[in-house]
Amino acid sequence: MIFSRLSGALVLAVTAAGAANLATAAPAAAADRWHRPQCGVVQGDGSVTFTRADGVFLAPTTTPLTPVAYPKLTALSTPNTLVAISKKSIQRSTDAGCSWQPIAATEQNLAAYDLAAGPDGVAYAYGINDQPIYRVQGDQVTKVDGPVPGDGVAGLAVDAADGRVLRAVSKAGQVYDSGDGGVTWTVVGLPPGQDEFVYKAAVDPADREHLVVGTMGHGSYVTFDGGRSWARSSGVGATPGSNGFSLAFSPADPSTIWLEGYDVSRNDNSARRIWRSTDGGRSFLPVLDGAQAALVNGTPLWPSPVDPDVLYFAYGTWFGGYGTDLYRYDASTGRLTSQHNPHDGIAGVAFNPADPQVMYLGVVEER
Repeated sequence: MIFSRLSGALVLAVTAAGAANLATAAPAAAADRWHRPQCGVVQGDGSVTFTRADGVFLAPTTTPLTPVAYPKLTALSTPNTLVAISKKSIQRSTDAGCSWQPIAATEQNLAAYDLAAGPDGVAYAYGINDQPIYRVQGDQVTKVDGPVPGDGVAGLAVDAADGRVLRAVSKAGQVYDSGDGGVTWTVVGLPPGQDEFVYKAAVDPADREHLVVGTMGHGSYVTFDGGRSWARSSGVGATPGSNGFSLAFSPADPSTIWLEGYDVSRNDNSARRIWRSTDGGRSFLPVLDGAQAALVNGTPLWPSPVDPDVLYFAYGTWFGGYGTDLYRYDASTGRLTSQHNPHDGIAGVAFNPADPQVMYLGVVEER
């Protein structure tokens, strides 16, 4: 089915087309045609803003954000175009994030969905726990089921040259491929272990055969042959039982991978940690813990698209009116900095392809 925007209204039409796709950055040629946002105020529902200085200043929005919102967003390969999801709405900006317009309503609450972009101006939203998968191209939104009946997926990626060639990873760690945009799926290889539970899967943006998964109780696993063989990563947790909650490849160097998880050998604030791998996920070393920065189970990780040493992440809460800290960590210096804002959190980050110092933020409202 396709949702399209026609004469200012959302119209539902029927089609045989299906979809799904994921990539993390706009192609270089399209990035050359991007520009920085040419505005001081963002027009929209308040769920997306931007910053030019690591969160020192956030552009104001014309509309106050209403609860409950956990927006995610991504920059597209189409110049100056972004897609965002929040609540039960998919919206788009075509002016580098200065104004946002809704293009479709969904039956699913998208709070637990993730979002990324593929070639030809396509973006896809997939649920960690839910179906369907939504494909966004222009002002049309198409939906298909995922590879696991009745369930979501822990990760989804697309071939950089073909938006219909997909790779997904189930919550059991099973790899699936699709050559028709998610209409049909085939099993590839084997799960990393028997009865594993995968919190998050990440696919190398330069080599889809290279995947890393974070699991419940067994840290992380890595494969370099598309899931036909797996090896358990060393260093994630001092003892068995450690959890790997969040994962992200560095777009600047896919041999660098960031992981946030929980080391069960510790019983203090240092149990929650961020690890870093520089060998493609074969081994990880801890770089930060909860005594240095506020971490929760599943803290989202946003690596810099131009510097493999730099990672962004955030902590926020409505409790006590605390607000949000946007952190920046530089592994080359060991320096951790943060900037505070009054929002209840940051659920998503995207970088402007023309100027990665411009960061788009999906801000949270819980109250």
